[in-house]
Amino acid sequence: MTENYHVVAVNGSPHEGFGNTSQMLTMLGENLSREGLELEEIFLSQYQIGFCTGCATCLESGACWVRDDYNSVVRTVLEADAVILASPVYIFNITAQMKTFLDRSLGYGHRPRGDWKPGLALSVSAGHGETWAADYLGQVLRLFGAFPVGKFTAIAVGPGEFLGREAVEARAADLARDLARAVKEGRRYPATDQDLRYWHFMSTLIKENRDFMAADYEHWQELGLFKSFEAYVGQTRSKAAMGEIPARASRKHQQEAPSTAATPETASHPGEPNTARELLAMMPGALDPAAAQGLTAIYQFEISGSENFTAHLVIVDGQATFHEGPADHPNITIKTPADVWLAIARKELDGSTAFLSGQFRIQGDLGLLVKLKTLFID
Repeated sequence: MTENYHVVAVNGSPHEGFGNTSQMLTMLGENLSREGLELEEIFLSQYQIGFCTGCATCLESGACWVRDDYNSVVRTVLEADAVILASPVYIFNITAQMKTFLDRSLGYGHRPRGDWKPGLALSVSAGHGETWAADYLGQVLRLFGAFPVGKFTAIAVGPGEFLGREAVEARAADLARDLARAVKEGRRYPATDQDLRYWHFMSTLIKENRDFMAADYEHWQELGLFKSFEAYVGQTRSKAAMGEIPARASRKHQQEAPSTAATPETASHPGEPNTARELLAMMPGALDPAAAQGLTAIYQFEISGSENFTAHLVIVDGQATFHEGPADHPNITIKTPADVWLAIARKELDGSTAFLSGQFRIQGDLGLLVKLKTLFID
């Protein structure tokens, strides 16, 4: 017996069923149907959904006092196996209908659900703003306990006419397959720095305002979300991975320890890196969990000189991870030539002297720079 999967698309366009947003959803729906998934399209313009009044009653009591069509719509979204948020771009942003619906979902944004489902973000414009709108919709999918499998964007050159229509249709087919696989296999994509920032901000906000945000606090307590970031995202970090030698370990270190499973000694004292990139990639294995306990921070490094790249370290719950590229909102950014940072790591140059003499610069929390001395084992 084949299980029926239900995908709900919330369409913020006022053009019910014939607009470019609906046509893109039709492309997805046809491909989802081939994968055994049914797509239901909800047109927000057909419902009476009033503006959020900002009273915060939902945060205190757990429910919104406004009596209109919102609850019936959001119930359908929450019960779906997957969620698609779709909106054309009006004045560089999503439509008023979509924004109103999302504003009314404030309570769900404060109270994460206990499980996750896959979702998609969809946006179309006449040539400006669709990627930004899709990025935003991808972020707010978490209001409904969803994570973005991908973003579906297009440029429309007229009613039902798309720039590069064949490419748009091919993208729809790819995303539909990805969404269907995520639904059927119960897949969960890796947690991101956006998830980390949300958890850190919201958990702190609710703890500090627990008397007022009574419903929020009770929800977080009941699901155990205050315990750790891992509890929020529903993912655990492999302890073995903390001791593994990074892929970019130096040749010297590879010769000394050819096995990918590091001993406690190699985890605490990784081989000497040859480049700044190797150094940063190896730093998570040298983190002192005790020194990092209770710390949540993102260290970004902008490396120049003999190397030219940006990377960042995410530290949370006594663990650290290395990521290529910039973070959205780092707590501290260290701008340094590669040879300077390598010299500091090798103790050939005093870090304080290098900073005070202007050999490297920082933006953000100076205290986190000072804390680096105790976070990582030499």
